[in-house]
Amino acid sequence: MINKKIMLSGISIVASLSIMAGATFAFFTSQANSTGNTFSAGTLEVNVLDQNADSAFANEVLATNWVPGEEAFVNFDVKNDGSIPMNFSGFATGTWGDVGLDGQNMVKVVDVERWDGASWVSIISDTNGITGVIYYTDDGTNTGLPFDIAPGSRAQLRLTVEFDEDAGDDFQGKVFTSTIQVNAKQTSAPW
Repeated sequence: MINKKIMLSGISIVASLSIMAGATFAFFTSQANSTGNTFSAGTLEVNVLDQNADSAFANEVLATNWVPGEEAFVNFDVKNDGSIPMNFSGFATGTWGDVGLDGQNMVKVVDVERWDGASWVSIISDTNGITGVIYYTDDGTNTGLPFDIAPGSRAQLRLTVEFDEDAGDDFQGKVFTSTIQVNAKQTSAPW
């Protein structure tokens, strides 16, 4: 019983000393806030322009007196007018404005090239015609190594378009109207 009393007294003394020690020490504190911090989203804007110019690539006369078997070059730039790096894909379509002529598929893109700063380098080529989406990569596919376009920069492209040698007399005097569509994406996004 006496051991219990001694133990309880000891605990009381230690507890009292702890309270007194805590009450006799003072600490300084300070706090600061940083407010008004912002996160700004980047922009993604792509344009198709005349080669080496800032004018829109539209309503261009690409060939005159075009005859079956001839090829024509279509030169244009794809410019990154956004604030973040991008890469892109695209495709070309067109029409003679006549269902009967359109169904004959007499105009085809046979080569897509990029300017590497010194010469034209083929991205993808097919003498039977390139169909579907072409990616701005080393091999023109969505699995190839992409070429990134920095903000304010441009990619120079050249399409070789062929008027099929088997086109008949019903194409004489007709006009083929084409459209080039470019789809840009931020470089970190998957195809």
